[in-house]
Amino acid sequence: MKSVVHFLLCSTLVLISGCGPITSKQASRQESTQLTAEQIFQIVSDNSLIMSAYDFSGTVYVDQSGLLSAVDNEKMSDVGRWDLTENNQLCLKFRVWYYGDIKCYTVFDNQQADKLTFFTTNGAAYYTAQMVEGDPQSLAAQINKTSPPRSVRGQIASQQGESSAPPVDSAPSRAREVEIKGSPANDTGLTAKRLAGDCPGCNMAGMDLKEASLIKANLGDADLSGADLRYANLRRANLNGANLRDARLNHANLPGADLSNADLRGADFSGANLLLANFTDADVSGAIFTNANLEKTIGLPDQP
Repeated sequence: MKSVVHFLLCSTLVLISGCGPITSKQASRQESTQLTAEQIFQIVSDNSLIMSAYDFSGTVYVDQSGLLSAVDNEKMSDVGRWDLTENNQLCLKFRVWYYGDIKCYTVFDNQQADKLTFFTTNGAAYYTAQMVEGDPQSLAAQINKTSPPRSVRGQIASQQGESSAPPVDSAPSRAREVEIKGSPANDTGLTAKRLAGDCPGCNMAGMDLKEASLIKANLGDADLSGADLRYANLRRANLNGANLRDARLNHANLPGADLSNADLRGADFSGANLLLANFTDADVSGAIFTNANLEKTIGLPDQP
């Protein structure tokens, strides 16, 4: 009965009772202090964070190298990368969780409560976290350090087309500026901003699109043969009927992408996130899927 009464009070008096989640402005007026990038680095490097949010509860190990390893309370694990921005944000990018999107937060330290609070770019509290020294759950064993991590901050800058890294908690479908030659209307000098929105049938063969943000891009029937799409974000992109023969898609993010009827012969998807990607009637002869996330893909023949 007490819990019911408390819920009703919170629902009715949330603005004056403090029952609801605090904002970053409220935190700055209380006992919390916003941390600088240097302070965040000192606190989290080579330590674990026991994190809790409405959609996540688990432990994240933050390796000083820039890599992440995590496990939730249901024993589901993931790995990723982290970085810091010039405007004092901590950015996390998991391989599978949150569709592989980059999420950046300002971090407040409440020394009295001995906890950290992560705020989204609109000032709402998202995570609360408790720092634990070291790696008590041995999560570092999941991290592959054979190759250095790509900079999350570099991806943010390329997505925003700026040298510094502004908030990207709800990253728009924009890409870095690149030249696209040979559109259906024979346009030249098209920018990736147009590409990210609508460029079906465009000729982008051999183009350098590393780390480009192509979220929900319409690239149906486009010619991307031999294109460099390493680390590109193609979440939910339409690549139906596209020519991606011999394209380099290493570590690209393609959850929910439509690759049906595409020519994927010789394409390299090593380390790519292909969660829920649709490969119906695609030609995958000679395509490489080493260490790719193939969970819940549609229409993809079993890989050796």
